[in-house]
Amino acid sequence: MTVSEMAGRWSARAAVYKDATARATLQTIPALLNHALLFPGARVLDAGCGPGYVAACANLLGSDVTGLDFSQGMIDQAKEQFPYLEFTLGDVEKLPAKDQSFDRVLSNFVLFHVTDPILAMTEARRVLKSGGRFVFSQWLGPDKSECYRLLFDVLERHADISRADPAPNAFVLSDEENVAAMMQSAGFSNIRSETVENVLHAPGSSFYEFFVNVGVRVPLILEKQDSDVKATIHSEIDELADSYLSDGIYEIPMPSIVFSGTAI
Repeated sequence: MTVSEMAGRWSARAAVYKDATARATLQTIPALLNHALLFPGARVLDAGCGPGYVAACANLLGSDVTGLDFSQGMIDQAKEQFPYLEFTLGDVEKLPAKDQSFDRVLSNFVLFHVTDPILAMTEARRVLKSGGRFVFSQWLGPDKSECYRLLFDVLERHADISRADPAPNAFVLSDEENVAAMMQSAGFSNIRSETVENVLHAPGSSFYEFFVNVGVRVPLILEKQDSDVKATIHSEIDELADSYLSDGIYEIPMPSIVFSGTAI
C-alpha cells in the first residue's frame, strides 16, 4: 500500500476518530506529556497529530505547538477543533522543518504505521535542539494486550493473512530493548519507558463492527478474506468480546507504552 493510499484510509476515519479510536489513545496523553517535561514557550512538534489532541494539551501547558500529519482529513479535523493552533500537512519520515528548530517532538501512536520507524526517529532527532526530548507511544502486542490477543487469536485461526498487502510489523516497537537500540542509533540517550494501562471503551452491539470501522491493519486483512471466513471471524470475535460487555459498552484492556529520550 502506498503512502497516499494509507493517508486516504486515515482521512476516511478522521470524522469518527473522537468517538472511536480516541476512546483509547487519549488515555496515554498524560504519560506522554509527563515524559516530555514541557516548559512555557517550548517549541513543540506534534508529529502525526491526527485530530490535534496532543497539540491542544501541550498548548494548554504553555507550549508553542505545531501539528503535522500526512492525512488531509486529520488536518481538517484538527483545524476545526482547535482553530487557534497551527496544523500542516507533512510526513514524519521527511519532516518539513529546519535542523534544531524544536525543543520537543511528540508522536502519539504514529511510528508503528510508518515504513521506517528508525528514519522517523532520526528525523525527530534532526529537528530537535541538543538536549531536546522525543516522546512517542505505541500499543503493546497480543502477549500483553487482551484486546489484540482476542483479535489476532481469531484472525490467526481463520484468516489467510498472506492475502493482505504487506504492512509494517505493528508490534516491532512494543519491545523495550529493541526500541532502546533504535533510539540510541537515531541519536538519543537517557531512554525511558512506561506502561499505561489503557482500557478501550467501545460502544455498540458488535465489537467486530466497531474495530472494523476504526482500525487500519485489521480491516486490511479482513477485506481480503472470503465472505464465509469473514462471517466466522465476525461471529467468534463478538462471542469472545461478549464477556467484556457491560451496559452496551465493551471495556477491553488495551495497554500502551510510552518511550522518551534526550537528543544527544
